[in-house]
Amino acid sequence: MEVDESELKAAGAELLPEGRYGVRIHGWEIESSKRSILNSIALPLKPSQQVILDYDYTFTTPYCGSETVETIPDKHGTGKDLEERSHSLHWEDCGEQIDLVALQSKEPILFYDEVVLYEDELADNGVSLLTVKVRVMPTSWFLLLRFWLRVDGVLMRLRDTRMYCSFQNGANPTILRESCWREATFQALSMRGFPSDSAAYSDPTLISKRLPVIMHKTQKLTLPVTL
Repeated sequence: MEVDESELKAAGAELLPEGRYGVRIHGWEIESSKRSILNSIALPLKPSQQVILDYDYTFTTPYCGSETVETIPDKHGTGKDLEERSHSLHWEDCGEQIDLVALQSKEPILFYDEVVLYEDELADNGVSLLTVKVRVMPTSWFLLLRFWLRVDGVLMRLRDTRMYCSFQNGANPTILRESCWREATFQALSMRGFPSDSAAYSDPTLISKRLPVIMHKTQKLTLPVTL
């Protein structure tokens, strides 16, 4: 996306150096990259009789993000202190909610990207798709990790993970992570009067409210200043 240089400057932000796609703002570096998962060299060639088909063909994942701390060598060249502090990072359950109203305000978008992590058409029987979208505004950043599954005539599954961080708490930034899992069978939806035709369910955003919630939780991660 094209970014207005004046909007970047007004927000105290700057683009990352050439070769990197992202933005630097209020001590944060938000970056995305797109490349292949595996190349042909990394794929093992097994005899057909050794192929094991014991896997979830829907490619459903509980993944909701991960966190790491880059090891910066200390004066002794070990980086041990930072490694020990990285183990103290802990998501804790909370009652706070992401302010979705604030996210709908007319703020400039300083950075936006969407990355498809994987996609499969389930042998023409539906879709299994994992994507991540990220956007950065002058006051916050927001991320949506979405797993969308539709097995035609069988079931639909939507697993959303939203992450949000406001720049207002610059001294001790807090990241909110909200995970919501929804799913329903085509039969259950039909009994509620909804269409049973798979063609009516191509956009997960439009039909998400039709799918009952089976899991919902909000967590927060407070980052220490020393990191």
